[in-house]
Amino acid sequence: MKYKLKDEVNFKFVNDKSIKKFDFDLSNYYDKETRMFEFPEGYISWHLMAQVFSEFLIPLDLVEKIQKGDN
Repeated sequence: MKYKLKDEVNFKFVNDKSIKKFDFDLSNYYDKETRMFEFPEGYISWHLMAQVFSEFLIPLDLVEKIQKGDN
């Protein structure tokens, strides 16, 4: 599953909150042109990013799921 930051959401704001609350910088996993996130390969990074998504981005409805074939 891939996720895209919603158009009206500011990435810098989201990333600053992620760093402050979870000590995790999303910028290495975010494509500014497509506004899509790629999950990291390593377990620890993947786990931290999953925590950011499950406790912050998804509950606040800041991202949308992208189905296969959608880009």
